[in-house]
Amino acid sequence: MNQSMAIDDLVSVAQAEAMGELDAPMMAIVLSSDQSYDLPINSLETDADKARWGLILRAAREHVEADAVAVLYPAWTTIRRKPADEQPEPEQTAADEESREDENGPIDTLFVQLHTRDRIYWRGFEQIRDPRHQRIIGFRRIKALSTDYERDDAPSVTSWLSTLFEPLPDEGEETEVDRELSDLLEEPEVSAALYPRQMRSLH
Repeated sequence: MNQSMAIDDLVSVAQAEAMGELDAPMMAIVLSSDQSYDLPINSLETDADKARWGLILRAAREHVEADAVAVLYPAWTTIRRKPADEQPEPEQTAADEESREDENGPIDTLFVQLHTRDRIYWRGFEQIRDPRHQRIIGFRRIKALSTDYERDDAPSVTSWLSTLFEPLPDEGEETEVDRELSDLLEEPEVSAALYPRQMRSLH
């Protein structure tokens, strides 16, 4: 898999899914050598949600022997630029104060992450909305949130996916985690999602 091409393709998919919507959908895409499989994510709000979905995505990845998993989700962030990009700001007039407050507020952001065995490719985009209807009409890339990491150097916010590529246990060995993974594969939301992207409309 050409990973630089893959992250660009995933950005296109994520933006197409979000365009015209009130909220960008949360979803994972399990990328096997032959097909791509979608898993809609219902919540990542709590640590328990993240732990559960970390197991689900590991189970799905192992099930189809995939070498990469993408996660697409909206979130709020206050990061606008890398520290090296900080520049002295010109003096602000009273008329600029309201605009300044808006600029310093949280950003409605679409995140696209591509997890491979060796690296994590991370892209962040500000979601531009129609002022009247609040639907998403475009995106602006946030350079400070567009970084590639070695898996060992990834930020802690991705720790819920730290077991995504852990090796399988020795043959014949079964652990509590493996039994939980097996149970998760039987959940309707997982088994129904494990169709190739182009086949999902038929089911």
